[in-house]
Amino acid sequence: MRKTHLPAVPALLAVCAASAALAMPGRAAADDDRPLQARAWAAACASCHGFGGQPPAGSPIPPLAGRPAARIASLMADFKAGRRDGTVMPQIAKGYSEAQIAAIAAWFAAARPQGD
Repeated sequence: MRKTHLPAVPALLAVCAASAALAMPGRAAADDDRPLQARAWAAACASCHGFGGQPPAGSPIPPLAGRPAARIASLMADFKAGRRDGTVMPQIAKGYSEAQIAAIAAWFAAARPQGD
């Protein structure tokens, strides 16, 4: 039987747990929770764009790590508004508010691309 390597599962579970903890009713997000929340939102991008915004080598999916936040936010806004075509990105972008898109873009902009 072939052994399947699933390193993403524990990481995604941890991100989901952190996101759920931040979204608990009656709990206001503290300022120091914001980077953790942005990381949790950005984790949803990992299945296509790779963990930390680095897709596998040779992937047609663009890397996000280290790209300017304004560029990422602009592309997401274009997907959300229907100005840019895509397979799943228009639907994904519609699920985020402008503030969430800005937080995700800032998180990826601060991420260091591999090899740097």
